[in-house]
Amino acid sequence: MQSQRFLFVAILACFLVTIKSTPLSDISDSDESTSVDEKTQKRPDDDSEFDGFPFREDDDSLQDSSREMSVQDHNWDVLIFTQQWPVTTCYHWREENPDQECSLPQKKEFWTIHGIWPTKLHQMGPNFCNNSANFDPSKLNPIEDRLETFWPDLKGMDSTEWLWKHEWQKHGTCAMLVEELDNELKYFEQGLTWREEYIMSRILDASDIHPDSNNTVAAINNAIVKALGKNPSIHCLYDGKHGISYLSEIRICFSKSLELIDCDGIKQGDAVPVGVPGGTIITNCHIGSLVHYPSLVPPLQRKSHWKLPLVNVYKLLQFLMWFTL
Repeated sequence: MQSQRFLFVAILACFLVTIKSTPLSDISDSDESTSVDEKTQKRPDDDSEFDGFPFREDDDSLQDSSREMSVQDHNWDVLIFTQQWPVTTCYHWREENPDQECSLPQKKEFWTIHGIWPTKLHQMGPNFCNNSANFDPSKLNPIEDRLETFWPDLKGMDSTEWLWKHEWQKHGTCAMLVEELDNELKYFEQGLTWREEYIMSRILDASDIHPDSNNTVAAINNAIVKALGKNPSIHCLYDGKHGISYLSEIRICFSKSLELIDCDGIKQGDAVPVGVPGGTIITNCHIGSLVHYPSLVPPLQRKSHWKLPLVNVYKLLQFLMWFTL
């Protein structure tokens, strides 16, 4: 019996010493939020429970075949000018990739440009219309400082040229069909012009819609229609873990003559026209739920895994040895 007890203790000791020692301070959940003028923090490698709506219009996993469209596929009807709310964008990226840092604008209530997307009504695209129109970053030197402010790469890369190159190759080469956008400088400069003319934070503020508030999709839509007189497309990111819809992007539309028009008939992601009293709203947001317009990147959600500090392993072994004597 005595030898069996010692054998039991020896086996238990071998098992326990394999447990990784972790300070208790590393196990506790973080309760800090990241402000708009700070970088988002990294979270541990727990499984993301983000669910719901696709967020980004751009799919960088497009196969090469999508780049080889025939000439007749290059025609389009409208230009979609998209502004994104950086706080929601960074929240999404952090949940999708724990190692992804995100550089937020220094100014609060600052919407940034996502892109200008030539689009055929009721269809997606066209994309990658001219493989010979190579991206040349030197052509953007006259407006580079403004682009870094209003059209930045929020992923915090060393150079924002990656984002500009991607937007030009995928969308700008299709916008070249109109004279006002037929080269790099014109394309990106037009985005800056629209960003300065249609300041989304001011448009929403005029209807008492501010960051850190909850609003109906109808209220957001009405605020934009009141200011612009045209129907926008409103996009949300849905956090299935907490049951919250976050305001992510607002898209307005222009004709080939660069005149502001309704976005009726555009097809982007899973946004659809939804009938409401008094009209129609183009959105992917839950029409019957409130939409959160966040001022902070929500706090990190960490899973606490049971880990036994080494000092407790030693104390447990001492007790077992005393108990079996």
